[in-house]
Amino acid sequence: MTKSELLANIRRDRAQLDSLVARVGEARMTEPALEGGWSVKDVLAHISAWEKIGMALVRNNQPIQPPPPGETGPSTDVINERIYDGSKDRPLDEVLADAQRSYAELLAMIDGLSDDALTAVLGGGQEDAELSPQVGQLISGNADDHYREHSAQIGRWLDGA
Repeated sequence: MTKSELLANIRRDRAQLDSLVARVGEARMTEPALEGGWSVKDVLAHISAWEKIGMALVRNNQPIQPPPPGETGPSTDVINERIYDGSKDRPLDEVLADAQRSYAELLAMIDGLSDDALTAVLGGGQEDAELSPQVGQLISGNADDHYREHSAQIGRWLDGA
């Protein structure tokens, strides 16, 4: 995937998410109406957190590390729970501003990458290829793929399903 394609996908899917969030309106953004008792505000904080995690991995060229032998690392669910616990009491306006800021930072970071950088494996070693995705795949998983996942969730709620 080229940088242009990645940016187009991210912008398209973020616009869809933003459109759904606008339909919710600020008055309903803190209702715990989504799966797990999450609100739209919680989802936005969650998305921002994963954008930041992805950006940190890319900026540090840090491969995804398995836990040491005999130990287990935190699962995605555990990380999501930590993100939720750390952000559930944040004010809505702070979460909304952070969501816009992290999205803008993500676009700026991608803009600074070459097409070759997007196809590189995090950490640079092909031996890590099974554990660490290509940079573009990692970004997409924490951006456009993630936006679509939560757009569907918010859309189901808004449509009364």
